Amino acid sequence: MKDRLFLDTNVLVYLADENSPFFKKTNDLYESLSRKYEFWICRQVLREYAVIVSRPDFTTIQLSSKQIVEDLNSWENNLYVADETIEVTNKLKDLIELYGIRGKRIHDTNIVATMIENRIKFLFTYNINDFKHFKEIEIIEINKDHS
Repeated sequence: MKDRLFLDTNVLVYLADENSPFFKKTNDLYESLSRKYEFWICRQVLREYAVIVSRPDFTTIQLSSKQIVEDLNSWENNLYVADETIEVTNKLKDLIELYGIRGKRIHDTNIVATMIENRIKFLFTYNINDFKHFKEIEIIEINKDHS
C-alpha cells in the first residue's frame, strides 16, 4: 500500500507551466514519487490553482476559462480529493490556537488540517517555509533522490 502525499498548489502550477524553470524538476519528481505515493489535494488547492493560472502576474501561462475547467476536471479525475469536513474545520481551529496562526497563514494551516484529518503525512511543496513549523506533517525534500 502506498503512503499518501499531499500536493500543494505550486506543484500543480509548475506541472502545468512548461515555461516555468521549475517544470522539469517538478515533473521528474512527480513521476518518481508516483511509484511510492498516492497523490492527494483538496478543493482549496483547486481554487488556488484556478486563481493562479488566470493571473498574468503569477505565472508564465495564461489559461482560458475553458482550459482552467479542463485542468480542474483532470486534477479531480487523476488525484484523490480530500473534502473539507466539520472535522477539518475543527482541526483548523485547534491548529490556529496551538500555533498562534493569523492572516494569510490560515490558508496553509487549512491544508495541514485537511492532511491530518485525512491521514496524509507527507507534503510536496516549494513553499517549505510556510509549512516547516508544523510538527504533524513531513515535507518532501525537493533536492533529495526519491527513486
